[in-house]
This record gives sequence, structure tokens and C-alpha cells, in this order.
Amino acid sequence: MPDSLFYIGRVQYSEYIAAVETNGAALADAFGAGPLDAAVPTCPGWQVRDLAAHLWDFTGFWTHVVCEGTGRPKTPFAPRPDTPEALARGYRDLVGHLRDELAAATADTVTWSWSPHEQHAGWVARRTANELAVHRVDAELARGSHQPLDAAHAADIIDEIFTSIVPSGTGNGETLHAHGTDRPDEWMITIGRDGVHMEHAHGKGDLALRGAVSDLALTLYGRPPVGSIERFGDDSVLDVWRTAFTF
Repeated sequence: MPDSLFYIGRVQYSEYIAAVETNGAALADAFGAGPLDAAVPTCPGWQVRDLAAHLWDFTGFWTHVVCEGTGRPKTPFAPRPDTPEALARGYRDLVGHLRDELAAATADTVTWSWSPHEQHAGWVARRTANELAVHRVDAELARGSHQPLDAAHAADIIDEIFTSIVPSGTGNGETLHAHGTDRPDEWMITIGRDGVHMEHAHGKGDLALRGAVSDLALTLYGRPPVGSIERFGDDSVLDVWRTAFTF
């Protein structure tokens, strides 16, 4: 069954795997580029070593989940090194294991996930690719500057907020419209007490954000955009959104 027919994300299975590899390599580079006690400005209270610890465990865990799904032997999972150079080498190897195990599976390989209706490697590929992409930005910001997300991947990163991550209902019906300028993508988000709802539609929100899809994704995830975002309407809606969704 072709990946594009099986999996409903914006990105095909093989492209998620490529994103895991690309963002994982960039993370390894950032880990090795300076002291591990440098602050991560977009993860309050975290240093680079804390971000690395999170991703070390995250990457190893999901690699072994895929191994259990395919029946392949579990990959090595060594203790996390605590020097920049060794951490960079070790994390590059760890991401290589995740890439290889996803490549040995198919999108419909049955695996565990926390989503009861999506127990397959396609879900794991999407979740890991998107996590590494956002945290790649965090690691780069700890070193001074960051690169944009891939545009198609950024659109999927926004979509995943409303499927796998699911924000809490903390609003009073505020609406947020996000409009992509480099892709024909739009999101109309309603923040209610019973949850946050999204549809791909044009409309007039209490706040409208207009910019490149990468910058929209970064803004919705609480990261600084690389380019400019135009805002129209009530800026306080973004505060309500950030109360409902923190990543």
C-alpha cells in the first residue's frame, strides 16, 4: 500500500524518515558546537544538556518501539555522554538507529503508540520527525541562531498539534486564523472551554497571523520566527493560545 494512501499526514513515510535524519544530524551538530551548560532560551530552565537528555531518551525509546513492532533486535542504547564532542557522536549514532529501524518497517507496521487509533510506524515516524524538527530549532537557538523548518513539514507540524498532541480547552471561544504566504495553507483555530478545534478554512479570526508556514509553525509552538509575521486583530489571543498549548 503506498505511503501516501496509508498515512494521512502531510508528509509521506519516507519523507518523515528523511526529516528524522536531517534534523537529528543538525541536533548532533548543535550539541557539539559549544558548552552543554548553555541556556536553551525557548525551553525555560533547560540547558543544552537537559535538551540532550530529553532527546537521548526520546530517540532511544521510539527506536525500540519500532524494533518491537518489526521483531528486529533492539539497537544499542548506551548511557548519554556528557562532553560536547562525545554527545554529538553518540546522538548521531542514536538517530541513525531510529532512521534505520523506521526504514526497516513500513508505514503500516503495527507498533505501540499513545494514540489508540494510530498504532503503526507511520505515527511513530511523524511524531519523531516533528519532535526533532522543533527541538532542532531549540538547540540552534542555544547556539545563537536558527534555520527555518521545511515548508511542507511545517504545515504537518501544525496539523499534528490537533491530532497527536491535542491542546487543552482553556479559552472562551477566541479564534485564531493562520494564513500561509508561501503555501496555500490556512488554519482556523477556536479555543474553547471544551477543547481546541481546528479546520482548514479561510475566515476572520479575532487574531490573524500571516507569514511563511515555517514561521507560523514556530510562532504557534512558542518559538521565534525566522522571518516576519503580520498580525491583525487582538494580540491577547496569542496569550490564550499559549496557555492552551505549550510544547
